[in-house]
Amino acid sequence: MSILFSEMTRDEITAAAPQAVAVLPTAATEQHGPHMAVGTDIILCENVARRAAERAAERTPVIVAPILPFGSSWHHYPFGGTISLTSRTFIIAVQEALEGLVRCGFRKIVVLNGHGGNSDHVGVVGQDLVNRLDHPVTVATGNYWDIARPALLEKNLLDSSLIPGHAGRFETSIMMALRPDMVREEGLKRVHDVSEDDSGLDVDLTGAVVQVHGTWAKGPGHTDNPAAADAELGRAMFEVIADAVADFYSNFAGLPAIP
Repeated sequence: MSILFSEMTRDEITAAAPQAVAVLPTAATEQHGPHMAVGTDIILCENVARRAAERAAERTPVIVAPILPFGSSWHHYPFGGTISLTSRTFIIAVQEALEGLVRCGFRKIVVLNGHGGNSDHVGVVGQDLVNRLDHPVTVATGNYWDIARPALLEKNLLDSSLIPGHAGRFETSIMMALRPDMVREEGLKRVHDVSEDDSGLDVDLTGAVVQVHGTWAKGPGHTDNPAAADAELGRAMFEVIADAVADFYSNFAGLPAIP
């Protein structure tokens, strides 16, 4: 049986749902500097969700729903190449997609997020879903890079401060490994290392999330140094991420069932 919701029949979904973990990947369509395709978050998150489901299949059934390709990306509008939903619309879209999965019979659902601007929003949806619906359901929401961060650091593949960044070394390296055709060499020649720049994005205010109007628009549209990316690093990181997310799926599936 397929791990993809979109390739299954209604009867197959109905039969599998009570025992399976459903995964809703969430991403964004937004600029990724002059060097990468605007579908970068979609490509990365979708590949992680699917590969991890394949690796977890022997331990637990996982069914991956179609990815939500639009997210909360208004801060990228000044650069062009961006399609964003408002926060309210995004939250409603995720909420209604999850309600659809619940109606299909799924009782354990993971929202695997692949865009930083969505992080807080999917957490809100997960909290609301388990508290407002009459159906017994368990929901986990998380960014794939945060799920894999301990494993990535253990392998000493990349400094934690560079994970995930935006269109920087982390994302560019994995894209070079998965879809090198989506990374433009000419664009990489135009980027510069902003690691030491005073962008206003890296202020030490531990314990708080600080939002400053116009900060993103003043920068180049990427973080750290995309030119330092390489495909070998990307392949190594992707393998670690896929394994970590597969373990997450399996551990989540092992949570006690709600009576």
